[in-house]
Amino acid sequence: MKRALMAVATGGLALAALAGCSSEGQEASATKLLFDPCTGVTADALQKAGVDPATKEPAGAASTGWQTCEWTAATAYLRVFSTSRTLEEFESESGTAAFTDYVVAGRTGRRLGGAPTPGSCDVLFAAEQGVIRLVVVNSPAQYSADACATLRQMGESIVPTFPA
Repeated sequence: MKRALMAVATGGLALAALAGCSSEGQEASATKLLFDPCTGVTADALQKAGVDPATKEPAGAASTGWQTCEWTAATAYLRVFSTSRTLEEFESESGTAAFTDYVVAGRTGRRLGGAPTPGSCDVLFAAEQGVIRLVVVNSPAQYSADACATLRQMGESIVPTFPA
């Protein structure tokens, strides 16, 4: 299952690479201010989402342009990405038709892929720093379940921890 999540994450990072980079100095100063999901998403929010806070696995670093953290629940893997890249950059790479509005915890994000994808769901939320990306990949036993329904349920407590 970790491979499936890594495939989703790798695809996201590949998508991120398509846009190109700004100069190193600009990127370094912008990434220093990234939301760190490993510390910004509270243990209380994770527990309410049905996620075990002790399963936290940090990934990425501000120096790479991404802060990333992953947790495990009984039915899914949850990963939160943080970047200084904008929602407009993601949409210009994939085309706005690749995204649909998706509301989680009263906050409108953009769901990548439009139609539900079995086993995984990917929603991007605009933030002052750039984008906060929430990804859920169902565990193998739950793979056929609606991952976007799982994301919405988990997101009810997770998304309010994201910066505006």
